[in-house]
Amino acid sequence: MQVHTIKLNEDGSSRLIVTVANEMGGFFGPMRTPALIHASAGGFMVCTETDTNNIGGRLIGKGFGVICSYMYPVGDNYRFPDVVVNLMKAIKLLRDRADEWGIDPDKIVISGQSAGAFICMTTGNLWNRPDLMEKAGCKGEEAKPNAMILGFGPMYCGQKTDDGIVYVPNGDLVGDQTPPAFFHHARLDPLVSVYQTIAMIDSFEKKKRPFGCFISSTGGHGETGGSSRMLGMDGTLGPCIDDWFGACWNFLQNHLDLPKIPQTMPLMMAPPPDASMAPPEGAPPMMPMMTPPPGSVPVTPADMPLGGANNIHMPFNAGFHDKDFTTYK
Repeated sequence: MQVHTIKLNEDGSSRLIVTVANEMGGFFGPMRTPALIHASAGGFMVCTETDTNNIGGRLIGKGFGVICSYMYPVGDNYRFPDVVVNLMKAIKLLRDRADEWGIDPDKIVISGQSAGAFICMTTGNLWNRPDLMEKAGCKGEEAKPNAMILGFGPMYCGQKTDDGIVYVPNGDLVGDQTPPAFFHHARLDPLVSVYQTIAMIDSFEKKKRPFGCFISSTGGHGETGGSSRMLGMDGTLGPCIDDWFGACWNFLQNHLDLPKIPQTMPLMMAPPPDASMAPPEGAPPMMPMMTPPPGSVPVTPADMPLGGANNIHMPFNAGFHDKDFTTYK
């Protein structure tokens, strides 16, 4: 197994951590397997490699030979559409090194949870936009994802740019270029309304794009991506990844033309943390700080557009509600 860390921008604030499990030798020559790039949850304030483990471990056990964590800038360093451009670079990178790492270039899947799901969905919609392709150094379909796995994402969401806040309505951006997507969400999510996912499903169906979906009747934000179930305050048992992964795998098999009898590989283990980067014992976890963009005001419960079928605009960050914004087209 090989592990590579590759910069996606000049200062290295955006990078790709690549775990290659493929055996490149053998009598029949190098293997050609699907690959995954995962974008972490974290409210655009935190990005962790461990967020990849649950979905990455299950896919590597099904025959995916390359699992990647997309580490994007957060807090004050977060910028749209840079996060999309750098994910496009990552997809192109896997295709460029497909021979070296044993990747099937027609079977590259991107997945994301919460903020990461927004980044992936937007990439799936905008990978062929000429200005973004030029910034990413891509041509043709080099940056096109072949499928997406999207969990509890704020799909209609404010985004911080160099010029302020822009509103990105992903449902309006779905088109023939958008790859097949599998969505998962919990109905009782108090942070990102399930209507965000429902609106995306509606858009996919109207544009006749393939999709699959799992919506749990119980559970809060993030629970469908977890490996363990949580007991709700009302006594209901929450969901976890095991509830929908089988359906997701069938979806990938059908839309990526994967073998119906999966190969077996060892579960992925996250690389050990760098001891020099660990905080002192007993110290609270470090979180990136963020200053409000120009024109933002503190959020109040009345401002949060959650839970309403007719109001699915999400603020860029829970700490700041962007009342005045420009819609991204």
